Amino acid sequence: MLALALSSTLILAAEPIAPQDRKLSLSLRDCIDLALKRNLDLQIGHLSAEIARFNLNVSYGAYMPTFTFGAQHDFLSQPGDFDPKKSGADFPYELNTDSAGPGLAGRLPLGFSYDLTAVAGQHDARTDFRSVPGNSNNFAGGIRLTNNFFAEGGLTVRQHLLRDFWIDQYRETLLVRRKDLKISQHALRFQIMKTVLAVELGYYDLVTAREQVRVQEKALELKQQLVAETRRRVEVGDLPPLDGEQAQTQLENTLTALSAAREALVDRQNTLINVLTDNFKEWADTELQPAGALFAIKEEVNRSESFRNALKNRPDLMEARLAVEKSDVAVQFRMNQLFPSLDFIGRYGGIGIQPDSSTALSDAVHMRNREYFYGLVVSFPLNNIAERNDYRASKAVKQISELQLRKAEQEVLLQVSDFVNRVQSRFSQTGSTRKARTYAEAALAAEQRKLQNGYSTSFIVLQLQETLTAARTAEIQALADYNKAVAQLAFAEGSTLEKHRLLLEVK
Repeated sequence: MLALALSSTLILAAEPIAPQDRKLSLSLRDCIDLALKRNLDLQIGHLSAEIARFNLNVSYGAYMPTFTFGAQHDFLSQPGDFDPKKSGADFPYELNTDSAGPGLAGRLPLGFSYDLTAVAGQHDARTDFRSVPGNSNNFAGGIRLTNNFFAEGGLTVRQHLLRDFWIDQYRETLLVRRKDLKISQHALRFQIMKTVLAVELGYYDLVTAREQVRVQEKALELKQQLVAETRRRVEVGDLPPLDGEQAQTQLENTLTALSAAREALVDRQNTLINVLTDNFKEWADTELQPAGALFAIKEEVNRSESFRNALKNRPDLMEARLAVEKSDVAVQFRMNQLFPSLDFIGRYGGIGIQPDSSTALSDAVHMRNREYFYGLVVSFPLNNIAERNDYRASKAVKQISELQLRKAEQEVLLQVSDFVNRVQSRFSQTGSTRKARTYAEAALAAEQRKLQNGYSTSFIVLQLQETLTAARTAEIQALADYNKAVAQLAFAEGSTLEKHRLLLEVK
């Protein structure tokens, strides 16, 4: 059973949080907490791990002993017959037999099985001697009534010595399901990592979309101011009417861009909500407001160290290694099936037959009349073609698993290398875009002063406004891309949970 032991701000057993207000301010950590409680993929992952645990418990059932208790009444009406080896005839009789007893059977590892049985009962016979007058005179009415009590108990065992000795189908199933449980636990950890990464990427996209709306709103404000100023100057004859039309055109373009930015904001918001909750309907009218601003903190990266961390910590690589171990279990089992079957068999017990039940039971328990046997049984197919080919196929499956592991490791290292390079590149872009935005603001301010003094044109101011809007957009996108690259590098290294101080414990 899996549980998340998180920081003090997160309690998985808490009641789901539903938005109460139309506007909801959430930090990145708030979003991660919500997703860990309500994300549908995580709920599926938890149940998958539970199923794997249940399947493992099922495989232990092969070694649980089976207790039986039976009680039976038998009746036999045997007609008279003759025996060719006897001079006289076999007399007809009626036999009633009542018996009851417990049994305990099961198997142990290393190919040992046992069957402990006990039975006690009574024989009650009615033999008809009237067909022979000389014999019938010895019994009242020619009928002999006889009965006795019997008891028997013993232990029968079988031990595989070659085939099914160190591994059989039950132990193969048990070992494989142990691997499956570990795989499901790593799969759950990987799903948690993917969910946290999806929250991070969705959160940064939402912050970016909201900032883009603000950039377009600022651009719209600048366009409106320019249009108003241009109209005033056109009316007094300082500018030609064409300048007014150009300013109005740019204003309409900005309105279009603002509408598109608001549409993108809603899309990004819905994408994030889909990760945070299992009930989109109750969140559909909620406006998410990211609590934090975008900023860039330089992340020191080392590709060699990231390689080591990824190979050590990535849950999907652990799953691939366990898949190799699973295939190795199959190889061991198939190799064992190549051996002939050589079994030791034996039984030891006691029998009691007496006129009274207590004496019969005492004879059986104290082994006064013993019975036992022991021996070896060997068997093998005259042609072992099926087992040999099953063994070869299992080895080929193992080779495929090993190659898939190598391929997965190579793909992970490629991801790490790409994201290390991306983190370094994106951080430098945050600096250059910030400087570009600063220069664009200064250039626009200077050109606006020149326009007011009659030394510039509205066309140039419009161009500089577009340049500033593009610079602000590029700066926001660079900040978002850098933070997303840092999150993706942590995921590629397998350190997403550690980065957010989340600890996955197996109980």
